[in-house]
Amino acid sequence: MSYNIAAVGDVDTVTGFALASVPYTHVHVEKGETLAKLRELFARGDIGLVLITHRVVEELGEEFRWIMRAKKLLPVVLRIPDKTGFTPEIDELRELIRRTVGTKVVEKIRGS
Repeated sequence: MSYNIAAVGDVDTVTGFALASVPYTHVHVEKGETLAKLRELFARGDIGLVLITHRVVEELGEEFRWIMRAKKLLPVVLRIPDKTGFTPEIDELRELIRRTVGTKVVEKIRGS
């Protein structure tokens, strides 16, 4: 079975993903509407990855955490920076890889 990607965020971020052929996108305007869309995406069987901007997650607050606790294994939800370059305290992608692989992944730049 193949899975699709969904993107949730501000208009610029979502437009960029739509231009890159991400089939499911949602522009966050109102908290309740975005929470309903996330519930819909989590209930679908064909969504494997949901990309959501950190700022939207912050605005959704505790309700987002409750939805995350109730969802199944798929889709994987990855928080991404928006156009302002939000940098989280914890790199969630690196943490996801660490939990999956079972060890810390260290990147090394050649020549340094």
